[in-house]
Amino acid sequence: MDDAEDPGASTAPARSWSPAGGVFIAVALACAIGAAVVVWRHLGQRHDEQVQAHLASHSTEVVLKVSERFSSYRMLLRGGQAFLRSRADLDLAVWRTYLQRLSFQEDFPGVQGIGFAQWILPGQLEAHTQTMREFGSRDYGVWPEGQRDARSSVVVLEPADWRNARAIGYDMYSEPVRREAMDRAVQSGEPALSGKTVLVQETDTDVQAGVLLYMPVFANGMPVATEAERWAALRGWVYLPFRMARLMRQMLDQHPGQIRMQVFDRIQAPEALLYDSHAGMPYSGAGPVSTERALLGGIEWVIRLEALPAFDAEPDIRQAEFVSVVLVGVLLVVTALFFAMTRERAARLARTTESLRRSEEKYSTLVNIAHDGIAATDAAFRLIFVNPGFVELVGREESRLLGMMLDELWADGGGESREMILARLEEGQSKRYEVRLTRGDGRQLTVLVSLAPLNDGWGRMKGVIALLSDISERKEAERRIAHMATHDILTGAVNRLMFGELLGYALVQARRSAHRFALLFIDLDHFKQVNDERGHHVGDLLLCDAVRRMQGSIRSSDALGRRGGDEFVVLLPEIGADKDAEIVAEKIRSALEKPFVLEGHEVRISSSIGIAVYPEDGKDEHELMCRADEAMYRAKLGGRNRACRVR
Repeated sequence: MDDAEDPGASTAPARSWSPAGGVFIAVALACAIGAAVVVWRHLGQRHDEQVQAHLASHSTEVVLKVSERFSSYRMLLRGGQAFLRSRADLDLAVWRTYLQRLSFQEDFPGVQGIGFAQWILPGQLEAHTQTMREFGSRDYGVWPEGQRDARSSVVVLEPADWRNARAIGYDMYSEPVRREAMDRAVQSGEPALSGKTVLVQETDTDVQAGVLLYMPVFANGMPVATEAERWAALRGWVYLPFRMARLMRQMLDQHPGQIRMQVFDRIQAPEALLYDSHAGMPYSGAGPVSTERALLGGIEWVIRLEALPAFDAEPDIRQAEFVSVVLVGVLLVVTALFFAMTRERAARLARTTESLRRSEEKYSTLVNIAHDGIAATDAAFRLIFVNPGFVELVGREESRLLGMMLDELWADGGGESREMILARLEEGQSKRYEVRLTRGDGRQLTVLVSLAPLNDGWGRMKGVIALLSDISERKEAERRIAHMATHDILTGAVNRLMFGELLGYALVQARRSAHRFALLFIDLDHFKQVNDERGHHVGDLLLCDAVRRMQGSIRSSDALGRRGGDEFVVLLPEIGADKDAEIVAEKIRSALEKPFVLEGHEVRISSSIGIAVYPEDGKDEHELMCRADEAMYRAKLGGRNRACRVR
């Protein structure tokens, strides 16, 4: 009867947990959830720190790019300053030719143009306007109109396109922002950057903020030690105008659409905004922000980088997946007890191994496709790994590179010894320097070498990571600019400024060693007649051929310079007797009296040469030059085609 009344006698007993088991499961579940929360917060915090560090690194890189670009702009301005100072008169035609041949827009991206603003003192405006109209600008006029103590005027701006043509004649000194930078350039004698302004080149569409970089140009031979002397010697300013959107282009080439970059003039305020890569986008305030400051030409720029939602999102997704796996693993541990725990640990280990493999493949791919050379050495500086970029850069087979000392590739030894470099790296310091690298085909390159120590788990250096970047084209551009700043652009002879420095150095050496040297002053006879009859083009060809003949008549230690027009000077830095200078003068005279064949026509000229010897004919540059010039005129009065010395 009792058995018949038991309703559950024929069914399976329901599964139940003992109180101790329930408590155990509840505690384990709570611990799992608590651990997951802690891990999630920790990973989130670490992700935020990584994003912030990555953003700060990119911010520093942007500041470095901006600083390096402005360094090249200052070099371009110094070349223009040296060119203008080397000429006694302001020849706008020659200046324009110099700018057109410079090809600066290829080597200096971001520049809207390069020009010259002439300084106009009170009383000079009418004569200046007449000169510019005769130069070719019939409608030329200085604007805006109005009474001012002094003016400036943009007289040349290349490239002479429609946008830059809008600035010709503009008095930049009449506008306060530009005037402050122009004054600062004269006061310091160094390049000065203006604050935020709007270029006169702007139209009604795509209006951008602009800045200008000024370099003062002083009259050659006038003192410039004090501010008052610099104002007295001022001829004008070589300057570069910039449209900010064009200037900042490619600064975010690694993360397009992932970072918002804003550039401010001195203060981070809406009215000081120079550039915004995402103009019109409202401030979210949610993403990480990195702010850097860059001092450029006396003006401080505030560069603000804000990470957008798409910036470096992949690591955060992987962390979320990992946390989900941890939660699932904890639940499986509670459900399947010890066997499930073992399986989950194995699964997690496999996933970790796969993740490491994918990471290794990703970074291996990045290293292999990198254009720069990347290599690793052991602790003794022997190469143990090179990427394809490194093999292509050095022009040698990988099998021959492995085991070679890294600095055996340097043509000049790299300057600092291998022992000193390794000692510095062992102390945790990185090393960056330029060297000449000899390729396998014998050709030499200029490379920038960056070295960083590779440590083991105990902080001891086990090797070195090396990054090699080819900077040969940049160095060649710097060499071309330096050559144009010291040599005549037409003939290649030393210009007046450089020749003055060589003559001054020869005087110092002669006084120190008590030896003699000579100065030859050469004027080409009948050159003006050829130039007038045959044209300026033939005249230019004649000057170039004459320079080549004179160069072939002097020693490699002598210097040939062009003073202007058809006047040349030759410096013989050391002579034993007067006849040494007379022999060189005769070689030059004989070489120049031979016929020239130019464009199928025979042309004949001669030369009148004046000789001055240090110390008999003068004890300083001015006196020697005057005596040589006097001797040259004596040669002309004596019938030309001869060399004379004033006794």
